[in-house]
Amino acid sequence: MTSIAATVADVLGIEPPRQAEPAIGWLADLLKDKADGKASRAVMYNPDAVAMWLVQNYTGEFAPVFRHTQAAVPLKTVAPAVTPVCFASMYTGTQPSVHGVKKGEKPVVATDSLFDALIRAGKRAAIVAVDGSSMSKIYAGKALDYYFPPYDEEVAQKALELIEQDRYDFISVYTQSYDDAMHLTGTESAVALEAMRSQIRIFEQLALAAEKYYRAHSTLLCFCTDHGVHTKETGGGTHGEEIPEDMNIMHFFGIQPAGL
Repeated sequence: MTSIAATVADVLGIEPPRQAEPAIGWLADLLKDKADGKASRAVMYNPDAVAMWLVQNYTGEFAPVFRHTQAAVPLKTVAPAVTPVCFASMYTGTQPSVHGVKKGEKPVVATDSLFDALIRAGKRAAIVAVDGSSMSKIYAGKALDYYFPPYDEEVAQKALELIEQDRYDFISVYTQSYDDAMHLTGTESAVALEAMRSQIRIFEQLALAAEKYYRAHSTLLCFCTDHGVHTKETGGGTHGEEIPEDMNIMHFFGIQPAGL
């Protein structure tokens, strides 16, 4: 997980966050080669709680993600596997011992982040996230544009508008319906699996919009979840334990070359 910030920065041709752990070199090289040197646009989609075992057990459901990406990378998230801790590590490239978020609270992260690196490089960046979510709080107060619609579908619509307007070099998009549904109804309930599919559909919408409106740019597309999930003995889903179901995740990366 802590290698993602530097990897994305490398593909965009900017310096990484100051304390970030090293990039995944082979992945950055693969994506830069596909982008003819570097990407000038990025859409980083963060669906909540899409465990690696969901990708393994429901691989066919992820066909739209595979269609728009070239690399699926197995990763271990950070502990405890809860949303604010994981997103603090994803965007700073550091362990919880460095960024200081160590439990399910939502403080503003003071550690240098990918957003700070983008700002220093003169890039225009935005966060589009569900109102009240970790991603709507922990990176507050920066020279970014912030959009916090009420829930997933409204988040998707706002992100699609921003892509169409081509106003930003980097857009971070966060949705949470699978996490909400699995807590209430179980990790593999019909409701939860439909929420998982809805997050996959949102990624496909974002990718197709980028394909249409970013034709002049090489675009990095990321499908980067925060943590996994497991089923409680009493029913319902949860996460936060240092077990494979919660810690093992899969991130997907792709380049849409300019001129498509």
